[in-house]
Amino acid sequence: IAAGVFLVLSFLQPFNLGDRNILDNPFLTAALYAGGSYVTMLINFVWLKFFPRFFSNERWIVGKELFMCVYQMMTIASTIWLINYIRGVFPPNIHGYLGMLWVVVSVGFFPCLTAQLIRHIYFMKRRLRKATAMNISLMLDKKETPAEADPQFINLQRFIKPIDINTFISAESKGDYLVVNVSNNGSVEELTINATLEEFEAENTHFEQLFRCRDEFIINKNKITWVESNAAGYKLQLHPKLPSVFVSGEKAIELKKRMDVEKYA
Repeated sequence: IAAGVFLVLSFLQPFNLGDRNILDNPFLTAALYAGGSYVTMLINFVWLKFFPRFFSNERWIVGKELFMCVYQMMTIASTIWLINYIRGVFPPNIHGYLGMLWVVVSVGFFPCLTAQLIRHIYFMKRRLRKATAMNISLMLDKKETPAEADPQFINLQRFIKPIDINTFISAESKGDYLVVNVSNNGSVEELTINATLEEFEAENTHFEQLFRCRDEFIINKNKITWVESNAAGYKLQLHPKLPSVFVSGEKAIELKKRMDVEKYA
């Protein structure tokens, strides 16, 4: 974004910028505004850090791109207006700011939105292709009828009833306790266990089929029945009576590796 601001201001010279160049140098002036925009845009990382759930991919699809585009336009307009105010070349009132915002939106909103939509479509098509490959892998695995596996029990020190790994579906963190879903004759049994997800993961690292698909969720990879995808990422269907589970962006590569996507992509 900062590079785009620099190119636009240095070559196109909007906002009558040519009349207000620093030392009559358009590149020096453009670098000042682009640098200010870059510093201001770093506030975005503060938002992501303090409001991770609000900005998580599972909450946003197209709306996130539109929101980010509007945010970028307001950030650039605010930065240019502030620098012009400090330089004394722009009216220090709300009308001056709104005028600057209008010019920035009219110049940059459509290209910015177009770039965001192209990016959205690209990632959506890419993830659809990967999801198709994972579903092919699932269908081929189902054709191979495995021998009946001997019971292997999940280690839960604070829970008396043994849970066979072959019936385990998922475990979701709810703070200081877990909600564990277990298959039982075609239905789903929900258990509440007084333990953290970190304790559960540490006690059961020897089970290769356990996959932590995001911070608060561990699933049984062998229970995946279908993989959904969109521009935001992947969702896993584990049971008809359970909602799909979203896979975080940093776990997507591990998911594709575990599903042997490269064989079918």
